[in-house]
Amino acid sequence: MLLKVFDILTTILQTLIFVWTPNSIASRDNKLSKVKYYAFMVTVFADIVFFTYSGINGPLANFLMMFVVLLLTIIFYRKHIVDGFLGFGLAYTIIVLVSYFLTTVYQNAIAKLSLPISDDLKLIFAIYIPGWILYFLVYKFRKYIFNTAISLKGLKHSLVYILLLDYALLFLDTLHMEWITESMGVMFKASLYLAAFIGFVFATVYYAKINDKSKEVELLNEALNEKITELKKIKHDYGSEISSLYGLYQMGKMDRIGALLKGIVERYQGVNPAINLSVQATPLVASVLNYAVNEGVNVIVFDGGDYDNLTITENELLKLLSNIVRNSVDVLKTHMNPTIKFKSYSIYEGVIISISNNGPEIPKEIKQKIFEAGFSTKDNKSGDRGFGLSIVADIMKKCNGHISIDSDKEWTEFKIEIPYKQ
Repeated sequence: MLLKVFDILTTILQTLIFVWTPNSIASRDNKLSKVKYYAFMVTVFADIVFFTYSGINGPLANFLMMFVVLLLTIIFYRKHIVDGFLGFGLAYTIIVLVSYFLTTVYQNAIAKLSLPISDDLKLIFAIYIPGWILYFLVYKFRKYIFNTAISLKGLKHSLVYILLLDYALLFLDTLHMEWITESMGVMFKASLYLAAFIGFVFATVYYAKINDKSKEVELLNEALNEKITELKKIKHDYGSEISSLYGLYQMGKMDRIGALLKGIVERYQGVNPAINLSVQATPLVASVLNYAVNEGVNVIVFDGGDYDNLTITENELLKLLSNIVRNSVDVLKTHMNPTIKFKSYSIYEGVIISISNNGPEIPKEIKQKIFEAGFSTKDNKSGDRGFGLSIVADIMKKCNGHISIDSDKEWTEFKIEIPYKQ
């Protein structure tokens, strides 16, 4: 009876994880209402209890149970299905790892000990209570776990990728349940299972890095093709205007030639050679970066952050971004192929904004002073320089945010973390 009570309590905890996880990493407009949240919880709990006590073969019952949980997740998160798939995968990973680790330890160590307690108490103290402790640690470090999961939403073709991830978890867990019914070679099988999981994690990280680069290259290719088309049009226009100039020359209309040349010069002086690549840039971000484009700086933008409900006003965010971008443009004025990269993405507790430029490396001694009021690397006899980044520091302090600088010979990155209102 006592064991059944602990089993029901663990089922409730696992249900909470399946419901709480996708809702925590979901975008703000895709979070469940209280009614839907509790409805989701009740249906998931009923599903787990039904298949646990159904009498169906263990691995098959587990497969069907998790498949139904996945279907329920799809139904409740159909507005943005990636949130549902990703949340299910993360919750399933947490539960499987905790269960697998504790079961393996119990089978190969605790169960073999001659302890003056019943088998039920062994299970309670070796599996159930440690499992609750591990679930508490997951809650304690949820920020880091959820941030890792949220970053996967930025992957290209993320829906297909996360679907494969969920299927792999379901398949491996079913395979694991088949393995633990065998008494021979449990540790060997456990080693293979762990090695496969570690390999999968490293493959995921590697894929994510390649994905970021491929998106950037793809956008650059599109922008270059647009520039080539623009240059072809200019070439065509030049051909027509040169023919007109030659015709005027033959007719001896020198005054008309001068006026036409002046118009050509003025028109083509306004042609901007800078490349502007944007992925769903918000109007505020676009307005800030337009300054850089107008100054002849190439701009690459991946603006995926959710700026609603931040501990900062829209006007303060505009000041923050403008000062960093203007500072970047300033250091790029004499640089070949000047480029600014802007990237934003949501995390569990706020938004991360990264603004990078390919200007010169910032020495360590300057990095320590760069946010001080009045500090400038240029001539500042008038005393009106060196206040832009100090304003940035003041805004970050006011909103309990964090800003850091990472600089090397290739790139200088300003990384900003702004929290959401509690």
